[in-house]
Amino acid sequence: MNSGMYSALSGNLAAMKRLDVIASNLANASTNGFKQDRLAFESVLAGNQNPPAVPPARTADPILLQERMVTDYSAGTLIQTGNTLDVALQGDGFFAVRTPDGIAYTRQGNFRLASNGTLVTADGYPVLSKAGERPEEGQPIIIDIAGQAGGGKPVIDSQGGITLNGEPVASLALFDFPKPYALRKAAGAHFIAGEGAVPQVAGPMTSVAQGALEQSNVNSIAEMVQMVEASRYFETCQRVVRNFDDMAAKAVNDLARV
Repeated sequence: MNSGMYSALSGNLAAMKRLDVIASNLANASTNGFKQDRLAFESVLAGNQNPPAVPPARTADPILLQERMVTDYSAGTLIQTGNTLDVALQGDGFFAVRTPDGIAYTRQGNFRLASNGTLVTADGYPVLSKAGERPEEGQPIIIDIAGQAGGGKPVIDSQGGITLNGEPVASLALFDFPKPYALRKAAGAHFIAGEGAVPQVAGPMTSVAQGALEQSNVNSIAEMVQMVEASRYFETCQRVVRNFDDMAAKAVNDLARV
């Protein structure tokens, strides 16, 4: 294959992957606690990974692109909701929740009470309490509002402690990881600890704000601009591929006449 066409096709593939990431960011722009993704590309020579059978001096090694997914963990804007079970984290750290795939970590704090009084996430996963230095030691939090005389509303302090009518109920499990984060995204705004990612209790600079939510850190306008740029880049690479194809067809036809 012509090396120029190969490079243009590599650009097409890169643009398509970038558009997929931008589309995912835009789709989650209104998802509380969502962290946007970015694709970092690195150009390499194909011959560096797979040495060609023909000596490099006699052929041009096409350029390949290696992509690396990067998650932006910067905090989103906090909005006041006034809802008792809405909580937001200020500073580094994550809430710990139990999912079918194991313990996950999230900054999405729009919690609710299940029918049995269990504090769960918007996806229905139990929120874990702080019971030690390890998240596995935490248990689902039960807030028995129905069993309290006069009901009452749970109060969550800045350290994650939950009280109901002045009586302590539990404390939210707040964990953080060494930076750079070795986390991988799960469904929604949840993260799973990757290999070598050891959770540790969040530090004193991490606090909880009741009646507030952390919005997504996606800048919709910036994403739309990048989508237009990626689309135009894709179209440019497509025109280059078409030009190479036209040149090849013209060369074949001219040689046939000769």
